[in-house]
Amino acid sequence: MIQFSVEQLLLGVHNLPMQSERSSSWSIDFNFAGVPTTIHPSAWLVLLILGGAFCSSSDGVLPALIFTVLGMLCLLVHEYGHAFVCRWLGGGRSVVQIASMGGVTSSEFPPPTRAGHILMVLAGPGASLLLGLLGGAVFGILIGDACAGILFSLLSPIPGALEATPWLELNVLQPVQEAVFTGVFSHYQILFFLTLFEICVWWTLINLLPIFPLDGGQTLLLATQNEKLTAYTGVTICILLVAVCLIHLLFFSLLLSVYFLYLNYQFLRTHRR
Repeated sequence: MIQFSVEQLLLGVHNLPMQSERSSSWSIDFNFAGVPTTIHPSAWLVLLILGGAFCSSSDGVLPALIFTVLGMLCLLVHEYGHAFVCRWLGGGRSVVQIASMGGVTSSEFPPPTRAGHILMVLAGPGASLLLGLLGGAVFGILIGDACAGILFSLLSPIPGALEATPWLELNVLQPVQEAVFTGVFSHYQILFFLTLFEICVWWTLINLLPIFPLDGGQTLLLATQNEKLTAYTGVTICILLVAVCLIHLLFFSLLLSVYFLYLNYQFLRTHRR
């Protein structure tokens, strides 16, 4: 995610991330392909908690650890997608931070055109999805059907998607089931791939929701240059998400939805007039 104040977003100047944290002796600092990167310790803790909440406990702590490692990989790939496309399109030097609320890329200035700016924002979710597709290709090669692996990576995280048509069930789900039953994958290997697919697909979909300051909300603001429309859209989507989470008793998703509802309500109050 790229973090902006509204004025800076429309002017094309990045702001420091709102969840920026001071580096500590526990932070990991490195430079990857010319992009200074900091991973704060709180990011590992939040990922571990999320992994424990969303993963089955039948295998002990291993699913949570797999979720933590793959979650960090997905966050880094996502932010480097922003940073590299920004540089490629003529933007300024970028800095990546991974902290408790996720990842943020900030740069001196974005690409000079609005279309380039939008492309830079969308490059993050695109990079996350590409990671999932690459994992799906590897998965497919291992079962002898790369196309089935790629489709499985996209559809398996969505409940009922693979059973939606006889063609998908026969050509995607059945080859995967046969590979699992015949021992091509161990239990932990399939756990690894399923976790990767779920993180890449769901984080991409969530990030593309038109909720400010997620990438989808920033894209809507850049495309329309209408703060009020962006704010109302964000508030409406967040209210719907809160209702869904209450109905299905999704505690952590509810907290996240309420948090973004608060942000978008404040956004709306600022730009209602």
